[in-house]
Amino acid sequence: MALLAPDQEKAWEDFVEASSHATFAHLLGWRNMVEKTYHHTPFYLMAQERGRVVGLLPLFLIESRIFGRFMVTAPYLSYGGLIADDAEASRSLVEKARELAIEQRVEYLEIRGSRRIDQGLILKDKYCTFVLSLCRGPKALWSRLEGRARKAVRKAMYSGLMVERGHSLVEAFAGLVSRHMRDLGTPFHRAIFYRNILAEFQNQSEILMVSHRGRPIGGVLLVTSKDTVFPLYGGALIESRAFSPMSLLIWETILFGCERGLAYLDFGRSRWDSGTFFFKRQWGAQPFPLFYEYHFADGIRMPDMDPTNPSFHVAVAIWKRLPAFMARALGPAIIRDIP
Repeated sequence: MALLAPDQEKAWEDFVEASSHATFAHLLGWRNMVEKTYHHTPFYLMAQERGRVVGLLPLFLIESRIFGRFMVTAPYLSYGGLIADDAEASRSLVEKARELAIEQRVEYLEIRGSRRIDQGLILKDKYCTFVLSLCRGPKALWSRLEGRARKAVRKAMYSGLMVERGHSLVEAFAGLVSRHMRDLGTPFHRAIFYRNILAEFQNQSEILMVSHRGRPIGGVLLVTSKDTVFPLYGGALIESRAFSPMSLLIWETILFGCERGLAYLDFGRSRWDSGTFFFKRQWGAQPFPLFYEYHFADGIRMPDMDPTNPSFHVAVAIWKRLPAFMARALGPAIIRDIP
């Protein structure tokens, strides 16, 4: 059991490629992106048995004046935690992670995964992800949509919305998402964050933008991994909701996945029984639980950085009223510490 060394990086990537439970979150490209953008410190753990890789656990140390000092897997993603061939490899990875948490004097260690680890960790199970099978093809998928979803897509098409694709849209995309997030009362990333994702996953990524009469009103950034497409970040202007731009973008994402012969669309994280939960379900996707598991230092309670946390209501209300230039100046400094 050891921290990843430079001469072991190919073995790491090979294990990720071979593992059915790994995603792009485990690839070293995500490590590179986080380091380049926000300079968080990586601690990538690799378990080996007789010279063969049997498990991985990517971790980052986050040091924040606002939120404290902690370690987390898959920063800025829904999941991408520990993967291992067997229980013994899993146990050794968790033990090493606990040792690191103590050595680094963090308040807590958070491992986000699509499978339960246990190993004495404390579970938070309030999130799920939605996965849609694309194997039937566009015609069959269209016929299986709930009526509300089909109606919204038709409305967008009849409203004359146009969809573009391309990495060159990144600046417009970043500007649009920043407005969307500010209006929701949430900090947002600068364009460099999205540019670094596109650079690290150049052949696995795409931006879709929807416009009305030449004005961008919605967008989504996609990353593909193995047989799945992930819409990582996106949004639409509040004043454009009447045109249903997000519904059109979801349908275009389905078409994108089908064109490339991908098997699944992973919609990403939602709270169980929330508004986004029911919105995603109408597309025929099925919910799968996510497992956020923790090791805590003495006296530390379960963290909750979700914007729906009642403790953030005042901050959200204030953020919505900030002038755009202030939100642009302050937002990236806050969001870097909310992984």
